[in-house]
Amino acid sequence: MSLKTTLSKYSGKPNSLFKKIIITFSFAYLPFLILFSILVSFGFMPVNFNEQNIYGLKGVVILVCFAPIFTFMFSAFAYLWFVFGNFVLQLFITLLPDKKS
Repeated sequence: MSLKTTLSKYSGKPNSLFKKIIITFSFAYLPFLILFSILVSFGFMPVNFNEQNIYGLKGVVILVCFAPIFTFMFSAFAYLWFVFGNFVLQLFITLLPDKKS
């Protein structure tokens, strides 16, 4: 098996990749969201919003409101990183010579 055929198997984009990435990042962020919500609600750690330290229920609401924004941002960057890597892989595959029989 040549290098070109081996790499060609991995150069395709999987179906619903962004959906898988965003769900994975959401569940990866969930324990931190719970931990920080507990710390903020008991006053151990502030949420810095508009240069103000915010504690309590208001801080928890801010954390919960910003969680989807951060999750989407990290997912978008991971997806773009994958798309760029896939583009470079496909470019590399086209530069490889065909297998001579």
